Amino acid sequence: MINLKNLLRKKGVEVSVKKNNLLRITWIVGIYATLILIFYLVVVYKVKWEDKDLRTYLYFYNCSNDLCTSTTEQEKYYGKIVCEDDICPYIYSKNDEYLVLTNKENQLLYNYKEDKIISDKYKTYTITSDNNYIVSNSDNKYGVIDKTGEIVLAFNNNKIVDYKYGYYTYIDNNKYGIINEENKINISPTYEEVILIDKNLYAYLEQEKYYIASYESEIPINNTSYDYVAPMGDIILVVRNKQIDILNNNLQSNLLMKINSTYTYKVEKERESLQLKKKDNLVYFSVYNGDGLYTNYIYDLKNNKLYN
Repeated sequence: MINLKNLLRKKGVEVSVKKNNLLRITWIVGIYATLILIFYLVVVYKVKWEDKDLRTYLYFYNCSNDLCTSTTEQEKYYGKIVCEDDICPYIYSKNDEYLVLTNKENQLLYNYKEDKIISDKYKTYTITSDNNYIVSNSDNKYGVIDKTGEIVLAFNNNKIVDYKYGYYTYIDNNKYGIINEENKINISPTYEEVILIDKNLYAYLEQEKYYIASYESEIPINNTSYDYVAPMGDIILVVRNKQIDILNNNLQSNLLMKINSTYTYKVEKERESLQLKKKDNLVYFSVYNGDGLYTNYIYDLKNNKLYN
């Protein structure tokens, strides 16, 4: 005869064992689930945060056909420069493709369209009139590099101001001189200012008037003085008696009529107001007419036409 008490006790033990096994399985599954969750969170953290670039950048982008900068990420931009200690570099000077950037106490040459640092090993960088770059080193010696960073003119002690067609102007005792080693030209530093025009001509400032001379003779090639001279490729924009004219390299006028202005453009602020720019066959400039009014002009070099 079956002992009912023993049967119930046996069934109770079996139920208890099953319950304990279930708890054990639940506990083990819970541990594995927790470990999987922790692993997942670690992976997410590494992907989203540990590998995330938290540095601040200065972005260079096109806005209204001009170059703009922003520390906010742009959808479309030319390139970006890292801001060290959240201090972003600023544009010291620029042309259509290259920037001289100042970062803390250092400068660097940067091609913003290719997002490429060309050079950062010199103390200062200055864009020349023919898009080479005057640089100085820690010893305050000056040289010239090209847009690839290669040295064009070896370093010397003189402060170089401009470089064009193998000629360079320098300052000695606050006076300007000119040297071309290949053509053995060495014009003593006696001028108040020098502007290199082309491989034959230069302009110099003397007693607040500009004169145009040849490297060979060092004397004016005409009897005309100017208030301002600005060479731009195959032309020379000049100001004389508050009139603006455009000359060719033979110093012949290209404009059908000279443009009257209120300014003589003798001082830098007035010169900057000209906003001179040359692109392809077009020369852009602005003329001050008084009462805060300016007229914008476009000169077509190819067709010898003036538009405003």
